[in-house]
Amino acid sequence: MKIAKVSQAGGFMHYIGVLVRVMIVPEIFTTLITVALINHFHNWLKLNCISNNWRAIGRYELSLLPVFLVSFLAFNPVTQTIRYVLERYSHKSFSFTNYLNDYILNTYSWGTYFKYLFPLILIGYIAVNISLLSDYLKQRREAQEAAEAQAAEASQKALALSTVFTAPKPAPSSTYLNYLKGKNTFGELDFPVTDVYFFTIEDRYYYAELAKGRYLVGKTLNELDAELDPSLFFRIKRDYIVNRHAVLNYAYWENGKYIVRLNTPERHEIVVPRARMQEFREWLQGNQRPYADSDSDIILSSQS
Repeated sequence: MKIAKVSQAGGFMHYIGVLVRVMIVPEIFTTLITVALINHFHNWLKLNCISNNWRAIGRYELSLLPVFLVSFLAFNPVTQTIRYVLERYSHKSFSFTNYLNDYILNTYSWGTYFKYLFPLILIGYIAVNISLLSDYLKQRREAQEAAEAQAAEASQKALALSTVFTAPKPAPSSTYLNYLKGKNTFGELDFPVTDVYFFTIEDRYYYAELAKGRYLVGKTLNELDAELDPSLFFRIKRDYIVNRHAVLNYAYWENGKYIVRLNTPERHEIVVPRARMQEFREWLQGNQRPYADSDSDIILSSQS
C-alpha cells in the first residue's frame, strides 16, 4: 500500500526529494536558530565556565529550559518561510496571502507548538551535553599536556642543577691518558679510555675490553695504572684494571673471596681476594687508595 502511494507520488527518488525539502532542510534552520539562542543566553548571563559537579551541571541545564520553551517564537517564522519557498519552488506558484495565512499565522497554534516542543527539548539537551562532554575532554587533555610540559621542564631544570653541582670537573687532557690506540683482526681504532670496561692481560698481551669488542693495546697494565685517571680506573688485581662506570655489583663467593660483576654484554666476572676488596670498596665510595705493587705484569698461572 505504501509502495503504491510512493509510486503515485512520482517514485522513490521524488519522495526522498520532497522529504528533504519539506522536513529536513527547514528543521536544520530550526536547530541552528536554537543553538544561536543558547549562545546568546550564555552571553547574556556571562556563562564562561561551569563547575565540574552534578549540582552545577543540573542547575545549568535547568536554566536552559526557558530558552527551549520560547525558542518556537523565534525559529517558527524562519522555518516556515524556508518550508514555503522549498515547497512552492517546484510549482512556481507563490502567493503572499497563502504564505501569511497557512505558513505563518496558522502555525502559531498550541498544536504546532507542542509538536515541536518535545523533539526540540530532546535534541537541545543532547546537543548541550555533547558540547559539555567535548569541552570536558578538551580541558582534561590540555591540563594533562600542561602537567607533562611542567614535569619535563622541572626535570630539565633538576638535571641542569645536578650537572652544575655534582658533575666533576674534567681533568686537564695533559694530566691523564684520554685516548688509546688498539687493534684487532679487523683493523685499528682510536678510542676514549672512558669507553673501556676493563684492561687485562692474556698470554703476555694487553687488551682493552669495549662494547665494540676486545682490542690489543701497546701499553702494559703498570703504564696504564700510572697514566689513567685514578678516580675512574682501579687496579682491582694484578691482571685487571676496571672502569668505575662498568662495575655492576659484587658479592661474596667462597674462601674469603668476592666476585665483582661488570656491566659488559656477557656480565664479565672477576674473582677478588678479601684484602683487595676492602680497598676496592673504599675506592667506589670515593676514597682512592693506590695499588702498591712493583712487580711486573706477567701473570702466573697459579694466581686467581
